[in-house]
Amino acid sequence: MTAINSPCVNVCRMQGNLCLGCYRTLDEIAGWSLMSDAEKQQVLSQVAQRSASAVETSAVFQATQKKSG
Repeated sequence: MTAINSPCVNVCRMQGNLCLGCYRTLDEIAGWSLMSDAEKQQVLSQVAQRSASAVETSAVFQATQKKSG
């Protein structure tokens, strides 16, 4: 079985309870090594959703700034 790698990208910058580098919560980061593969897959799915949401939010913000600037 292949190990599931951490999504950490060594850009550890927290905003509230969320890392802006890997989009995991503090609890997810702290518990990663103890999680089952199924739990890790669930976290990775949530990370993908958070990342996509962040990209979308950033794009909307940039578009708004261009219109007002």
